[in-house]
Amino acid sequence: MQIFLAQGTPNPKGCSVFFHISDADEFYEFHRASGVEIVQPPEDRPYGIRNYTVRDLYGYNLTFGHHLLNAGPALKIERVDAPVRLEKRLAALLHDLAGHKRMSLNSCLEEILLHTCEPLGDGVASPHTRATLRYIQELKKKHGIDYDSHASYRSVEE
Repeated sequence: MQIFLAQGTPNPKGCSVFFHISDADEFYEFHRASGVEIVQPPEDRPYGIRNYTVRDLYGYNLTFGHHLLNAGPALKIERVDAPVRLEKRLAALLHDLAGHKRMSLNSCLEEILLHTCEPLGDGVASPHTRATLRYIQELKKKHGIDYDSHASYRSVEE
């Protein structure tokens, strides 16, 4: 990426800047609440980006967006029933999380499982934005989940 800056009087004609961010809707709410001039509200674009545009104090258009995860050709799959038993509080958290992400429980579980198969550094990729991770912490409190990810090794059914 190259960025060229010039000294002098700002001249916003024909100039715009795009910022790739993790969650355009979250940042849009920050801008809106801060009174920033919104040029174009968030929208899914046909080129696989969800973005919005603001105008800065000098008249430049600044666009912020993230990749749409459902962009691209449909992927044909075959679903099978897989009976799953979950700890009661985790099941409640998963239900709330799926609702938050506007996903079915099945799709939410599939997303989490697919991400556990994607290496990232010394760990795995997360399917969640920072905002969603903060929301999950609230859900953990709401549902009384006071144990960590290794608790499944210690679980004993009553």
